[in-house]
Amino acid sequence: MLQGNNCWYLLYCKAREEERAVQHLQNQGIESFYPVKSVEKIRKGVKSVKQEPLFPNYLFVSLDPDTANFNAIRSTRGISSFVRFGNTYTKVDELIVSQLRLKLANTEKSIDDSELPKHGDNVVINEGTYKGLEAIFKASDGLERSILLIKLIEQQAELTIDNKNFKLK
Repeated sequence: MLQGNNCWYLLYCKAREEERAVQHLQNQGIESFYPVKSVEKIRKGVKSVKQEPLFPNYLFVSLDPDTANFNAIRSTRGISSFVRFGNTYTKVDELIVSQLRLKLANTEKSIDDSELPKHGDNVVINEGTYKGLEAIFKASDGLERSILLIKLIEQQAELTIDNKNFKLK
């Protein structure tokens, strides 16, 4: 939340130094926002979740345009420069920053196995092509997907689907 006359500005950071810049800005008492997202990676057959920047090399800072020392901020470790149009520093609407924060805070977490239905439970698919279709839970298929049995033309067929795309009936 902005204080007083503060505005959000966009900073360009040196490659892969966004976190360093955020830390140094915090040490100066400057509010910053560095949006990251969780991304699944599979390396050598091992699945892991890694945090990656939503906007690589960019971060937002909240400053009072009348009192902030823009030169000191530009000289902060990890920061390359302010994003500008001509001689004007780029301001970012507070609504955009608050919506980004809200969206990232509400990002759905992974569903763990204890939350999944049991073998044979009836479920309803709530997303995608098969939305509204009833199915039978067969088994978990890794960290994020499950195998469901759906009835198509009087026969059961297996369907692999994201765990968050179905719910218990």
